[in-house]
Amino acid sequence: MIHRTTEAPDSGAVTPALEDDAPHWAVCRAFSNRVHWLRPEIEKTNHGTFMPTYVRVWSSDGKLSIRERALMPGYLFFMTKPKLWGEVKNVEGVYDVLTNNGKASKVTPDEMQRMVLGHILGTANEVDLAGLERQRVRQNAKRDRARRSRPSKRARAAA
Repeated sequence: MIHRTTEAPDSGAVTPALEDDAPHWAVCRAFSNRVHWLRPEIEKTNHGTFMPTYVRVWSSDGKLSIRERALMPGYLFFMTKPKLWGEVKNVEGVYDVLTNNGKASKVTPDEMQRMVLGHILGTANEVDLAGLERQRVRQNAKRDRARRSRPSKRARAAA
């Protein structure tokens, strides 16, 4: 037997209809060399974007080099509502949106939180400064090594 109550529903509870309309993170694929160009184009359609990156620091022959690289080349995360993800798919340069049953696949809030915190804290950053040490050793070796003395021009001419 089903009982109907006249009480108002709990205001803290989320109804399934409202939960389906809630914005969520989704993923689109693009050519990896176009992702930086594509970000502002997607943002023009009122979708927030996120591209996880890492910093690689290395040295070669005493020269320090720093590059920011995409953690997942060719993938761009965007915030969307369930019915509006088609706007992103129509942006020139996006060749696919990861879908599940005809809807944009949702990235869970826990996964996004882990990626954003990892991005902020730099957990994927690479630092290799071994080249600087080698260069210092070479410079010190050059300073320590004395120049071989050479006879003067007169002494060489007389010999």
